[in-house]
Amino acid sequence: GNAPFLHLDRKFMHLGFHIYDVGFQSPNVEAARPLVYATSLLLVLVIILLNLLAIRVRNKLRERYKALES
Repeated sequence: GNAPFLHLDRKFMHLGFHIYDVGFQSPNVEAARPLVYATSLLLVLVIILLNLLAIRVRNKLRERYKALES
């Protein structure tokens, strides 16, 4: 492997499209169901994590600007 293990030249699929692709385009729906659930859970967890991060950044900026006003 390469040192940073970050390969920006590789392509990846959007999680929402991955759910659609695996769930509705797969010939064996029963075999694809666990993968759809796992991908959906991952998508929800990413959204929750990003929202919590945004709330934290907003609160830090709010405190910083309040301190500058005083």
